[in-house]
Amino acid sequence: MTSTGADTEQVDSQASAVGPPSGKSVGPTADGTAPRRRMPAWLAGVLGFLVGVALTIGLVGGVLSVLRDDFRDAFLRVLLEGLNPFTTSEVDRSETPVLLSMKDLARFVAGEAQYEVLVDLEKDVKYVPSWLAGERTVLVVNGSVEAYVDFTGLDEDAIEISDDGATVTVTLPEPELAEPRIDLDASHALSEDRGLVDRVGDFFDTDTDARQEALAAAEEQISAAAADSELEERARASTVSTLEAMLSSFGYDQVVVEFG
Repeated sequence: MTSTGADTEQVDSQASAVGPPSGKSVGPTADGTAPRRRMPAWLAGVLGFLVGVALTIGLVGGVLSVLRDDFRDAFLRVLLEGLNPFTTSEVDRSETPVLLSMKDLARFVAGEAQYEVLVDLEKDVKYVPSWLAGERTVLVVNGSVEAYVDFTGLDEDAIEISDDGATVTVTLPEPELAEPRIDLDASHALSEDRGLVDRVGDFFDTDTDARQEALAAAEEQISAAAADSELEERARASTVSTLEAMLSSFGYDQVVVEFG
């Protein structure tokens, strides 16, 4: 073989070792089979995304299977609420309470009475049937009245100690009854009937005074019932027993409590 032929064979062997340029199609190989094609980049990205989603779902499912039922339900509830576009929320824009006044009280509450009263108020229009005009309100009202002794006006003259220091005399004002306190939570309406004219008027005037008048009537009845009861006498006895126990602990042998 000549020198030129040997150089040609050496160049051909080097070219076959290097192969075709990257990204270009080539013809059949030496054994006659077609060359393998590479996967497109976009298809590889899609397959990778699907594999990632499948792994994530499997991971979440595994975590949920490990959690207890209550934690799992809580997690699902929070997840569904977060995905729900109609989820409601509460925003509190209330302001800080403003102090209007403050005063010292010198009352000794010596007794309390609880009352329940049925209030039945009816307003009729003369010569007009009740179904056309008029109203009737029936309320069950619960309230309480306190009996107290006011210590505000007491001075040094209200307390006298005997010469031997064994007896102390305290002069107090008579017990008083406080204004009735209505318990709105325990009170309720049994019935509220209005005539046709009054119902139509409610559409234009929502500030009806029927319940307010019924509550005012209940306060008057409770106050009268407390005045006729033995609440003041019980308050007087409670005050005496309290002062006797307190002053006896100071070393007095006899404690005298007078009202007037």
